[in-house]
Amino acid sequence: MATNNIKQIGKSSPPVQTQSTNAWQVMKPFVHFGIKATAAIAHTLIAIIKHIPKPGDHQKEKTGSNSKIVKI
Repeated sequence: MATNNIKQIGKSSPPVQTQSTNAWQVMKPFVHFGIKATAAIAHTLIAIIKHIPKPGDHQKEKTGSNSKIVKI
């Protein structure tokens, strides 16, 4: 059966219990994951940028022994 919670005027309700945890304890795993994810993205972008050919690289290849130009 359902219980009746009758509130009476002048009587306060029992205080709500809160957990006494530190905010850093709760957020630490999320911060750790965010730092690791940012590092992974940064390393990936650095690797991609390093593999982009420089503008002067194709001219250095022409001065070598194989200086044939193929026109299509």
